[in-house]
Amino acid sequence: MRAPLPANELQRLQALQSYAVLDTPDESLLDDLTQLASQICQTPIALVSLVDGERQWFKSKVGLGARQTPRDLAFCAHAILQPDQVFQVPDARLDPRFADNALVTSEPHVCFYAGTSLLTPDQFPLGTLCVIDHVPRQLTDSQLEALKTLGRHVMAVLELNRTMARLEAEQVVNRLLASAAEQSPVQIIMTDASGHITYANPTFERVSGYSKAELLGQTPQVMQATGVTGDEGATPQSDLWHTLRSGRPWHGQLEYHKKDGQSLWDHVDIWPVLDDNGAISHCLLFKTDITEQRRNRDRLLAKNAELKGFAYTVSHDLKAPLRGISGYAQEVVRKHQDALSERGQFCVGQIISAARNLDHLIEDLLKYSRLDSEEPTATQVLPEALINGILRDRAHTLEDLGVVLDVQVPPITLETWERGLQQILCNLIDNAIKYSRHANPARITITAECHPDCYRISVSDNGIGFDMQYHDRIFGLFNRLVRPAEYEGTGAGLAIVKKLVEKLGASIRAESAPGQGATFFLELPIRFKRGATS
Repeated sequence: MRAPLPANELQRLQALQSYAVLDTPDESLLDDLTQLASQICQTPIALVSLVDGERQWFKSKVGLGARQTPRDLAFCAHAILQPDQVFQVPDARLDPRFADNALVTSEPHVCFYAGTSLLTPDQFPLGTLCVIDHVPRQLTDSQLEALKTLGRHVMAVLELNRTMARLEAEQVVNRLLASAAEQSPVQIIMTDASGHITYANPTFERVSGYSKAELLGQTPQVMQATGVTGDEGATPQSDLWHTLRSGRPWHGQLEYHKKDGQSLWDHVDIWPVLDDNGAISHCLLFKTDITEQRRNRDRLLAKNAELKGFAYTVSHDLKAPLRGISGYAQEVVRKHQDALSERGQFCVGQIISAARNLDHLIEDLLKYSRLDSEEPTATQVLPEALINGILRDRAHTLEDLGVVLDVQVPPITLETWERGLQQILCNLIDNAIKYSRHANPARITITAECHPDCYRISVSDNGIGFDMQYHDRIFGLFNRLVRPAEYEGTGAGLAIVKKLVEKLGASIRAESAPGQGATFFLELPIRFKRGATS
């Protein structure tokens, strides 16, 4: 009869696995204990049997050739059900639980069995130390006590092996960590609880110019940190160590001086390490040299300032004479048109048109350049109302061109940057109107859908379309696939859209074919979705 499973079987099997003893080689110390159990109990067979999920496996054995048997046949599977006492079967042939057991009716012809459970400190029975005989019998009181004592010794050996294995594993891990620290490209420093350096890896030595001998016993202030920017704003150096000793991690950027006086910037992560009592035992500092990144950032800031200055110049110094050219040309048309020849009237008209186009180009350039310094501000936005407002502003144009509209936008509230989203949709809708105006009739479809990972808005038209090999090119500044004489525009619209999309953390793509219209898909991250409104 198969023994029922213990109530804590899952935890018991996990405990057994934690000892990593199954299918391991023989151990002389356990073999000695098994031999001693056989001699004291005067039985031909003695086993250290570990009860696994589907088998019992013998870690040590005397008088038996098999290494394991099915759990269905295991006497030990019954023994672990009463782990607080020795489980005895005086004559298995007369016991209804075992009378038809294959281990009883055939080799090894078990008749007598006695087993004491091998209990972990958490009282999980891993198996038994058991003795077996081929004839009926019972153990004396002294034999029972001896068997229990030997069982505790077996468990002590298993505990010792597990502890030794854990220590060896920890030593291996420590060696690997030490090797990783020595070879790491990141600067690593260890300090005691008062902030004095107890370890510095070779990378820190190389970057700082200080030798390990010069660093040990010092604090990282030996490198004279001057500028400090932390995760909570500017923090004096003294406050940094106060924060460190308080047990709170610190992250920030520090400007240091190398041994030769040269300054460098590091990104620093400081982690206090607590002992078992919750007190700081030491601290780990991980430093990454970001000097070049800081220099690049400063160069970029300077370049941005230069570009802003250029944009100001364009806005004020170029637009003023441009307005003068346009104004004088229009005055010529108004007051002196009759005195002009046909060619003269054509030239003045071209001047006015070119001035207007240049003015639009300057405006688009300014819009494009201002985007770098503009910070998105998230508010609650209803795309349906936004799109309807854009279409309402273009109602006369849509009516004049006979555009057929199909708008399917559900009343969803998003939390996003309203001005940026509005500008994107304005440009996409204006392009759809522009490039489909010669279709008969022109059709524009605007839809919006919620997907598991995004909120998708699509704008489709049945206009001239484009070849998909130019897909990425259309989002470049001043890249146009049509002649200016055919369709007005500066070529900056989709470049502005692309930059706005990036600021929204969104994505945009198009599907098109020549003469088949185009569809633009704007995908906003789903985190912007706030919920539906009625």
